[in-house]
Amino acid sequence: MEIKSLKSKEKELLEEVLVKTHWNLEKSSRLLKISVSQIRRKIKAYNIDKTQNP
Repeated sequence: MEIKSLKSKEKELLEEVLVKTHWNLEKSSRLLKISVSQIRRKIKAYNIDKTQNP
């Protein structure tokens, strides 16, 4: 069993939700129960690229 860091799990979950919502930040924020600005900060902090996660 591989143990991942909390940050890597958070990034993984955020990427998954963004893909499922087709990068709709409003829908993603509702699903994750965090603000759109928090999502934007996390996208930037984790260097999540829309072209790599369509």
